[in-house]
Amino acid sequence: MATTRARSVLKNKKLYKVKVDEKLCKGCYFCVKFCPMGVFVRSDIMGDLGYNIAQVKFPEKCTGCKACLLYCPDLAVAIEEQKDGD
Repeated sequence: MATTRARSVLKNKKLYKVKVDEKLCKGCYFCVKFCPMGVFVRSDIMGDLGYNIAQVKFPEKCTGCKACLLYCPDLAVAIEEQKDGD
């Protein structure tokens, strides 16, 4: 019974497309700090504003909680639910 339920949960898990806008990110890393699933990491990528930006390293871990959207002061993070076939 437990394995049947686990399969059901995995089958119905929603997937999300997560992006960090290189034109807006100032490297505060609030998304790294406050993401409960560890989707983001610090990077060596220089954004358009001259700061090392956050990077989406584990998008498959995203649960769509949107904590990153709440904490990002620059509105540099975007989350979109993936539809079947995306």
